[in-house]
Amino acid sequence: MEQNVIIVDSHQGPYLEEPDIERGVLSPEARPILHRVNSAEELIGLVDDAAAIISWHTIPLPASVIARLKNCRGIVRSAAGYDNIDIDYAAQRGIPVAVVPDYGIEEVADHTMALLLALVRKLHVVGPRAKNGEWDWRAVGRVPRLRGLCLGLVGFGRIGSAVARRAQAFGLQVAFYDPYLPSGVEKVHAVTRHETLHDLLDWSQIVSVHVPLTAETRHLIGRAELARLTPETILINTARGDVIDQQALIESLAAGHVGQVGLDVLSGEPHVPDALRTSERVLLTPHSAFYADASLAEVRYKAAATVRRLLSGQPERNIVNGVAPRPRP
Repeated sequence: MEQNVIIVDSHQGPYLEEPDIERGVLSPEARPILHRVNSAEELIGLVDDAAAIISWHTIPLPASVIARLKNCRGIVRSAAGYDNIDIDYAAQRGIPVAVVPDYGIEEVADHTMALLLALVRKLHVVGPRAKNGEWDWRAVGRVPRLRGLCLGLVGFGRIGSAVARRAQAFGLQVAFYDPYLPSGVEKVHAVTRHETLHDLLDWSQIVSVHVPLTAETRHLIGRAELARLTPETILINTARGDVIDQQALIESLAAGHVGQVGLDVLSGEPHVPDALRTSERVLLTPHSAFYADASLAEVRYKAAATVRRLLSGQPERNIVNGVAPRPRP
């Protein structure tokens, strides 16, 4: 009997036009069905009979939706993060939640470096001015030499370590803070390890955030952390918007306590606060760090392949809520 796999996407900024990749992976055992909605409430009645769900990040999957799933064998988040899914309640229901942690690593690392280079070289300042006829190199103001600058990475997983390799090629000094990694990682990557976040921030001229959004990391970069930065510090976030206390960041910018900011993610995106939108010291991109033609195809294929394993009861290494796949009936 063919099983329905529901793909949950959004009307605003949809990721899929047609579930063709998913169909190629899942057929003939399962049929992917794409639903675009604006809210979790609209999912009621659409996902109740799903054998599995593929979730894109713009629509949450709260307990109220998960409670209605009758025979769901797994939820797969089409990304590395899973902050839009109530994974604890899914565990109570015996539903494994898996992610795709190894897609788009190159793209996010490259995007981080693109933001870093643009901010150091102040391309976001001089580019628009040059187009307006201000052909004067002095308009860029003071620019440090890239080689030798101190880059502090908050989080040193797949993406953080990929950023480190790229930054080292440019001659930056690289350090990280990540309390979950075993001793010796710093030796493998030829970087410096800081034992506290505040020590890393005190050392860094550039800070780049690479941690998932969890209860522990929400507002990890808050007022106390921003106060340790300087008017010359560059702060970059390609992780999740709420890892940084956005209001505290706006206040720090206004007070001149942080130099320049590169943000691919925001709290409450796609809304952009005026203070960030109008500041010449802020470079914004629209949550596009993950994207390349190849990375979008990769995450779609891998999410569907994970669903296929969950439906067949095969082992799955990327489950984040500790629930093992159920054997095939």
